[in-house]
Amino acid sequence: MGKYEELCTTIIEGVGGKDNVVDVSHCVTRLRFRLNDVAKADTDGLKATKGVIDVIQGAGQYQVVVGPQVEGIYSELLEIGGFSAQATLDVNEDANLTDEKNDPFSKLLGLISSIFQPILGTLMAGGFIVSALSLICVFAPDFKGTTTYTVLYAIGYAVFKFFPIIVAWSAGQKFGVKPVLSMVIGAALIYPDLIALVSSDPTSILFEGNSLLQASVYGDVFGIPLILLNYYVQVLPSIPIMWLASKVQKFFSGILPEIIRSIFTNVFTLLISTLAGLLIIGPTTTILANAVAVGIQAFLAISPALAGFVVGTFWSLLVMFGLHWAIIPLWFVEMSAVGYSTLNPLNFAGCGAIMGACIGMVIKCKNVGANSSLNIPALISCFFGVAEPALYGILIPRKKLMWATFIGAGIGGAIAGICGAKWYTPGANGWLGLPCYIGPNGIDMGFIGLAVGGLIATAIAIAAVFVLGTKSDAEVAAEKKNAA
Repeated sequence: MGKYEELCTTIIEGVGGKDNVVDVSHCVTRLRFRLNDVAKADTDGLKATKGVIDVIQGAGQYQVVVGPQVEGIYSELLEIGGFSAQATLDVNEDANLTDEKNDPFSKLLGLISSIFQPILGTLMAGGFIVSALSLICVFAPDFKGTTTYTVLYAIGYAVFKFFPIIVAWSAGQKFGVKPVLSMVIGAALIYPDLIALVSSDPTSILFEGNSLLQASVYGDVFGIPLILLNYYVQVLPSIPIMWLASKVQKFFSGILPEIIRSIFTNVFTLLISTLAGLLIIGPTTTILANAVAVGIQAFLAISPALAGFVVGTFWSLLVMFGLHWAIIPLWFVEMSAVGYSTLNPLNFAGCGAIMGACIGMVIKCKNVGANSSLNIPALISCFFGVAEPALYGILIPRKKLMWATFIGAGIGGAIAGICGAKWYTPGANGWLGLPCYIGPNGIDMGFIGLAVGGLIATAIAIAAVFVLGTKSDAEVAAEKKNAA
């Protein structure tokens, strides 16, 4: 009997049985189900199950929150339920999904989520190594010239250097394109000879003088101008290219004779989708990415304090419902356009504030059992950048404390916005990710403001626990009822 066998069996029954599951994936704290019929799920029963922190419905998914041990639970769930660990679905084949999934916004969130979930862990791991090296070089500048630094930097930065390949693989998994074919198409975007052309003199320039549309042309392909860009660390191009590749692959698989299908389906898919990517999709999506980056920076320039307060306050609310997946790609879009993100730092104080609420609960809570079973594990998770256990287990049952914590995060976000904090390298969340905000020139006012804002948010949340107490809303209501 596996460690989580009983829990997994209960969860499968709670979501309506094996036959009601379209597929299941997971993130750092949640089992993410897509169900044929959500009405068959026993949400109240699941919420009452020991080992289940909460149940959330959003982004076209039925999400069972189980905490940091999700990976072990997921492994046993796949074995017990006979589910596939790499379920793929063509985006147009949604006839049997729930009504929520048929909503266009839910579809978009589900698509973004399913593409980015498999790669974020590795992305953050690489970013942590790069940001740690940046921190070391602040105190030991000569280290940057060593072979050790070069090797460690290569290990950490590899995921960014070949980002189009990784995104293409993940998007290909989603759209049903063969994995190796997906990676080859992504690799073509950053083929060294093409990247070398970008460093040479262009043959002509289109829309010269227009900062948004100006593009350098490097010859032509079949008479079509070749607008080459540096696709390293790019997010957007690979996704629509892989969507097109899935359609091309499906089309030729359907019309070619079986004797030549396996060879020429790959040939036509590789040629058509890659050429379309280099000649049309890549330049178009880059223009869109630049426009998004300009829009974000213009919005922040209007009122950095207000933008920081709004984003900081409501970020954790988006996380609760899984809606933050619509925002995360914007960090990378902005980073690929200008080299850093000004949007990401505005939510940095959120994890600190939630950690502060956990610290306050641990200090003030007299229930030793509650500390050992929830408060201390939630605190440890927050330190490592995983806030969901604290969100669902501590804050949601205490609404006043929740909003006090969120407002503290908003104040921290406002300070980060005013000081011009920037996110230079993806890495760990929360305080462990602080080095990610150190720029090429070392520690600046943006970094200092970010750290100060995070500390203030943490202190506000700790104080809120002492002012508002540790009792849940249900306990307070019961006390009032008994007193009456």
